[in-house]
Amino acid sequence: MGLGLKIFLSIVTGLAVIIVLGQMVKSGHGFKGLFLTAIQGVIAIFAVNTAGLVTGVTVAVNWYTLGFGMLLGTPGVVSLLVMNTVFK
Repeated sequence: MGLGLKIFLSIVTGLAVIIVLGQMVKSGHGFKGLFLTAIQGVIAIFAVNTAGLVTGVTVAVNWYTLGFGMLLGTPGVVSLLVMNTVFK
């Protein structure tokens, strides 16, 4: 994996965070949206790990992945799965 691809993926992830947070604030339901996204992200991480017992695909549960999942929700967990596949 080249350095250019890592930088590109980092930039895309940063833009995704900015867009999601901007839309939450713009909608007028910033706190409610952030809370629901956080709950959805944590549930998605644990759902992936539960399904991983059958499929073999898992995401490590640590502060970084939980924070990423809480900030971006289900799209964040999907991004973690893609990054796990790409950087393996």
